Amino acid sequence: MKRMMLATAIAALALTVAAAQSAPAGEPSYVGRIELGVSIAGLSALAETGDEAALAALSDRAILLLGTLSAPSVAVDEPFEAVVEFMQGEWRDPSTLLLHRVFIVFRGEAFRSYLQGSAGKRAVVVARKPTLGPSPHGGYAVYLEVVSARTAS
Repeated sequence: MKRMMLATAIAALALTVAAAQSAPAGEPSYVGRIELGVSIAGLSALAETGDEAALAALSDRAILLLGTLSAPSVAVDEPFEAVVEFMQGEWRDPSTLLLHRVFIVFRGEAFRSYLQGSAGKRAVVVARKPTLGPSPHGGYAVYLEVVSARTAS
């Protein structure tokens, strides 16, 4: 009886976790190399130093990033294009949080409805073509083109 209850609980948990994720927006699949060893913090550091050579070395592959979405800024309505600040926090000590940020660019109608209500949500993003551009906060920031994105509901 205990085994049956445990199996039922595990199955219910698995279904809950699966249902808590949104459907991916953008391309349903990506064929090519994906860089797993790059983070928002690492890209932010490259922007601070202006290391365009390091960004160019990443141009032949996509990058898998985990972070928190900000409210989108719609750059162009037709065809749809929005820029979103994508952030990752790092605790320096118990009372200091350092925010690292990049800007991700969503292009295409598939992303319009995805971005509605996305501010503050954690997301997994596959992005490509990192470039340096001006940051609204001063200095430079890394901008990436989104291939696919998925958020937790």
